[in-house]
Amino acid sequence: MVINGKIDHINIGDAQYVDCSGCTELIELPNWPNVIRVECEYCTNLKELPNWPSVISVYCEKCTGLIELPNWPNVIRVDCDACTNLKELPNWPNVRHVNCSRCRGLIKLGNWEQVRDVYCQWCINLRELPNWQNVRGVYCTSCPQLRELPNWPNVLTVYCIACTQLRELPNWPNVIRVDCDDCTMLE
Repeated sequence: MVINGKIDHINIGDAQYVDCSGCTELIELPNWPNVIRVECEYCTNLKELPNWPSVISVYCEKCTGLIELPNWPNVIRVDCDACTNLKELPNWPNVRHVNCSRCRGLIKLGNWEQVRDVYCQWCINLRELPNWQNVRGVYCTSCPQLRELPNWPNVLTVYCIACTQLRELPNWPNVIRVDCDDCTMLE
């Protein structure tokens, strides 16, 4: 039950999966020690998320009240699509998949050493992307502030459609597919 914006009178014990999606009155969540998957999509009043020590997957899509996310030590997958007030994302050491599309306030992404796929479409204030060494797929469609892309050594797929300030593309050694339609400044 949600009382004064907090989950109250709930003992989830050793539960590893928690879904509180759509709880629009929720302001904060407890620091569950054993949770490995949390779904809290559409919790528009949620102000912050705890630094869950065991969490592997976090789905906080459209949590427009979030300003920052913790540096979860074991997280592998983060979906924070349309969290419009996020400014930057931490350097999660083990993350493999990040979807931060439509995070319009986002200006900085983490330097994720293990990341494989990054979706940062429609991040209108994002000016640069880190040089992720293990990334395989980057989807940065409609990021109008991006001026250049790093020379990712292992990237296979890049979608940078409508990145109108992008001036040139690196010579990615392993790339299989590049789509840069409507990148009007490309030379």
